[in-house]
Amino acid sequence: KNAGSFSRDNVAIYVDVEHDVTDELLMQYALRYEDFSDFGGTTNWKVAGNYYVTEDISIRAAVSTGFHAPTPGQANVSSIITTFDGNGQQQEEGLIPATSELAIGLGGQELKEEESTNFSVGVSSNFGDNTTLTIDFYKIAVDDRIYRTGNIDVPDNDLFDSVSFYTNVLDVEHSGIDLVISSTFEWNNSISTDIAFAYGYNKIEVANVREVNGNSPVSESTVEDIENNFPNSRFVFTTNTSIGDDWNLMVRANYYGAHYDERGTISGTPDDNGGIESGSQSAEVNSIIYLDAELSYQVNDALRLKLGASNILDSYIDEVDAPFANRQSVGLQYPRRSAANYEGGSWYLGLSYNF
Repeated sequence: KNAGSFSRDNVAIYVDVEHDVTDELLMQYALRYEDFSDFGGTTNWKVAGNYYVTEDISIRAAVSTGFHAPTPGQANVSSIITTFDGNGQQQEEGLIPATSELAIGLGGQELKEEESTNFSVGVSSNFGDNTTLTIDFYKIAVDDRIYRTGNIDVPDNDLFDSVSFYTNVLDVEHSGIDLVISSTFEWNNSISTDIAFAYGYNKIEVANVREVNGNSPVSESTVEDIENNFPNSRFVFTTNTSIGDDWNLMVRANYYGAHYDERGTISGTPDDNGGIESGSQSAEVNSIIYLDAELSYQVNDALRLKLGASNILDSYIDEVDAPFANRQSVGLQYPRRSAANYEGGSWYLGLSYNF
């Protein structure tokens, strides 16, 4: 009943031109036209430049537009899953096409393309012979962003207790900073270490929520989830140490900042019973760092042996329990949408061979 076959054809033409305006200034211009069989055509462009203030410092900036068409899957998906509520009662959840009769009655409409305007500006600098620093600021405004709605209750329906569908009713703004530092240290003639630190701060804001046929298919709690379910801060710190010609040791730290669990709402009321009703409070998930390491040995010109571990300390992200909204009763003790995993540590042994 839920099976189907859907297709799309598209053709694109892309032109990119770069030229040196002066010895210090490089400019880039790009233009793309793309035609979709089910959405028509779209034209997008980009203007970017890089200016060398000195031999070691440059400033770069870019302005562009973007386009993303909904996939045939998003536009036509139809499925039913069986899940359980906080009391362990069986529930039927449906994911239905936005153009179905039921979805239209709840604020659904035919999906259309996302359109974005992107701006970035940054600085790149060299410090000595071995160290590079880049920092970029960006802002991306996306109109008609495609999101899946939260589960909408449908009482007295023979098939579903709740349904969800994809929708374009949100305008979303992404803004943030990317910082990357890389360097190399020579300890002696046979040992050297490459260091890389990459930090990102990203903030998501829902700028506008539209109604369709007098209905708002995306609830305030879903908007809150979009803005708060993922960490604002994230960094990766990696060292690669070469020992002679054959040995290499990699050590890496992965950091995920604090964020909120999907269940409940931030302004909700703590519930000593740990229920999942809409009035319950969302748990704040603390930040966490995972440590990885890998030791490799070059056996010969073609064969390399490596021994590694992911999450050496076997760290786990916070469990969510009473008094916050949770699903402990059905065995789901971890945050539902956390970017950080809850799989614990693992070891691996590997061989690579170059022919």
